[in-house]
Amino acid sequence: MARMSSVNRWLVVAWLGTGAFGCASARVAAPPIHTAAALGRVVVYRNGVAYFERHATVKGNKLTLEVPGQRLDDFLKSLTVEDTETGNLVPISFPTLDDQDDEVSIELELPKDGTHELKITYVTESPSWKPSYRLEFRGAKPAKLEAWAVVHNVSGEDWKHVAVGVGSTSALSFKYDLRSVHFVDRETLSDETALGVAPPTGGSPYQVAKKEVELLGAVKRKAPAPPPSVAQVPAEQLEREGRGHATSAPAPKVAASMGAGQVRGGMGANDGGMSAVAERARSTKQKIRVEGYAKPEDADRKSASLANANQVRDDLIKDGVPADQIEVVGTGQASAGDTARVLAVAGEAAPTQASGGSPDEPLGDAYFLTQVPLDVAKDHSAMVNVLSSDVHAEPVYLYDPLSARGSKKFAFRAVLFENPTEHTLDPGPVTVYADGQFLGEGLSDPIQPKSRAFVPFSLDKKVLIETKDGTREEIERLVTAERGVLTTEARRFRTTELSLVNRGLAPAVVYVRHAVADGYSLELPKEGVEKFRDAYLIPVKIPANAAATLKIEEATPIRKSVDIRTQPGIAELALFLQASAARLEPGTLAALRQVVELNRAMAELEAKRETAVLQSETYRERIDELDAQLVSLRRVAQAQVLSKNLAQKMDELSQRLQKLTLSVADIDGRILAERVTLEDRLAELTLDKSKKLAAK
Repeated sequence: MARMSSVNRWLVVAWLGTGAFGCASARVAAPPIHTAAALGRVVVYRNGVAYFERHATVKGNKLTLEVPGQRLDDFLKSLTVEDTETGNLVPISFPTLDDQDDEVSIELELPKDGTHELKITYVTESPSWKPSYRLEFRGAKPAKLEAWAVVHNVSGEDWKHVAVGVGSTSALSFKYDLRSVHFVDRETLSDETALGVAPPTGGSPYQVAKKEVELLGAVKRKAPAPPPSVAQVPAEQLEREGRGHATSAPAPKVAASMGAGQVRGGMGANDGGMSAVAERARSTKQKIRVEGYAKPEDADRKSASLANANQVRDDLIKDGVPADQIEVVGTGQASAGDTARVLAVAGEAAPTQASGGSPDEPLGDAYFLTQVPLDVAKDHSAMVNVLSSDVHAEPVYLYDPLSARGSKKFAFRAVLFENPTEHTLDPGPVTVYADGQFLGEGLSDPIQPKSRAFVPFSLDKKVLIETKDGTREEIERLVTAERGVLTTEARRFRTTELSLVNRGLAPAVVYVRHAVADGYSLELPKEGVEKFRDAYLIPVKIPANAAATLKIEEATPIRKSVDIRTQPGIAELALFLQASAARLEPGTLAALRQVVELNRAMAELEAKRETAVLQSETYRERIDELDAQLVSLRRVAQAQVLSKNLAQKMDELSQRLQKLTLSVADIDGRILAERVTLEDRLAELTLDKSKKLAAK
């Protein structure tokens, strides 16, 4: 939030006591830096540091700064001291100490006595500032956007008449040990008169000055299981062995194995096993080193020791220790008692970069400095207004079935507005008002300069969405043909059809957020779509108390085989010829059309045959019924006329059945002829690669 003088001409500061923010964190701040140099400017950043600028008038040639040991590394890493009159840099000295908690005197030595004006700047650890936004709709007037920054003064000193600023950049920030004394082991050489060979020393190479590594725990090797006592043998087994009944004495407790063995803690006798080691590992910021040991009888001690170390590493990860905090070493040494040792070594776990929004989203940068100096007491916080501007904003609905807190059934009420500044607005809470009425609140992602952003703030369930998914495949290009099987280049389509129902009394604009699957590209809709991070936004206008339909298609290229000897394959080929006939070589087009026509003719014959067979079965059933009736009527003298009529009907049905039987035989012959012709055409069908279908 850069120097927004064009947007913000005034400043408002709200003071927040220690009860609200100053003691919100259990983390204890380091003591302050003591010096006669007056504090002039403080800029707090989002990556855990703050920039301090001091000014001092020195009479003589020295100035002393008392720096707490916890702040010394950051202080030395970033310190610059300049004589503002000459522009020369000032030499610096400080005592070498081992106790990190000691306060260190930093002496600034000037070349000569006199009066000197010094500018001192450095960066040190500080809580990140936090943004908060207000957006208000004001009827016909443009909406108003306010941005506030919550800043915490835990530096240990009062900020009196100080220019306070906030900023966020993509700059990296980390801790680095500059204070400790680092020794490098060197080999001692001598003349060739050697009296003996000294063995290598043991221990760990991770050593900084007098500080040694910390043993968190040793994983003991499992002892062989002792033979079961009488109290442990089941009663049935004792009876079978003739040893009497089992006693009622309880079985002895057996220590549970943890990972590669039992854990012998390095912090005392009351350790809680592997879980205690894991708890200590989680609480430290140092790297965790697992050193594995082989058994004395192992042939490949290097591999065996590494396998044991990896087993302990897996157990630590299961107990919640981050994987990137653990390093594994196979020592290649043998130990009869220990499987591995777990150590906390110099160096820290890899930090995470503070950011918001999508991992691939640009972070941007922001910077704001108050125009009027402020007073902020130590262990107090302040809310600084960093932006107040008219913005283009409109109320809309956002359908987001993708986010973890989204909804697959309803659209959220949201505000769509544009960042009016030239700088990124950091992620933070957004409270939405309309003419003094509270509407809701949401959480924004980073908003790039001059870009639009959605902030959902309410779920009124007025816009209901139902979805229906489907898939299909379409041939785009013929590659080869071999005995009725076509190899084709095709596209697989994924379709999503949304039915959006507006149950409100006013028209609504719904932005549908849709993510395209990996390897697919968006095909429909063609227009009115905008990219929104890793997804697309598709606007849909819905009248009051009405519904609208949105069809979304995405496609991916595939290669598939189509068997045109089957009806599904012929159907696909027919659709392809209908859409792509103009792009086919005439000979290939004619051959494929003949195949489709032969299949169509065969399908018609098959349908006629099926109809004839069904009619034949019906006639046979009716003839059997008439025959049974005639047999019954032969016993009745008065039924001669009726019997004659029934016999006549049975004769007519018999003649029809005979004709149908002959017709079925004729159809079978024609089907056989068509099938032979089709198989012959399929055997001869090939595609000329030089003239095959070219994709547009």
